[in-house]
Amino acid sequence: MRTFGLTLLAFVTGVGLLVAALSWQGRAAREYAGEAVRAAVKMGAVAQISCEAVLGREPPATVQECVVDGARGARPARALLTLEGGRVSVVRP
Repeated sequence: MRTFGLTLLAFVTGVGLLVAALSWQGRAAREYAGEAVRAAVKMGAVAQISCEAVLGREPPATVQECVVDGARGARPARALLTLEGGRVSVVRP
């Protein structure tokens, strides 16, 4: 019974660590895109521009593509993030 309990505890701990790592990576990507949007707004960008060009540094490892779409009319600026696995996120300031 004790072996089963320790095995179950190890499994739950491993899953918890995996969830924490994935959460941290997603947060880093969103923060990077948010910084890029704020920088593009300060620059006055109205066209699409890569986040890397705006910030002058590479994105986190989980980001495959990041493009800032400048503000037009009533629509505010936003960043389109393409993450590993084909997931796409929209980040606004």
